[in-house]
Amino acid sequence: MNATFTIDDGGRINLPETLKKAFGLKPGTRLRAEVTKDRIEIVKDLSVIEGTSWSPNGRLVLALTGIATDSAKAVREEREELADRALRR
Repeated sequence: MNATFTIDDGGRINLPETLKKAFGLKPGTRLRAEVTKDRIEIVKDLSVIEGTSWSPNGRLVLALTGIATDSAKAVREEREELADRALRR
């Protein structure tokens, strides 16, 4: 999913309702900007790191976030997005 925003005179951006709904964004939701050389990515600021631990067999266990996640789907989508970005360059 992609969207285009405009920065207002106060330096703010207004996210389209479709994005807010798709990502469950509500007033007060913390977002983080990840900045690289030529792009800014806005992501949910999940404080997962605070609640992580290691299982007895050495696996990293993440804290519950209350957000249902399909990990395999997320990995596929991320790979597709990275491939699309590579093709656009």
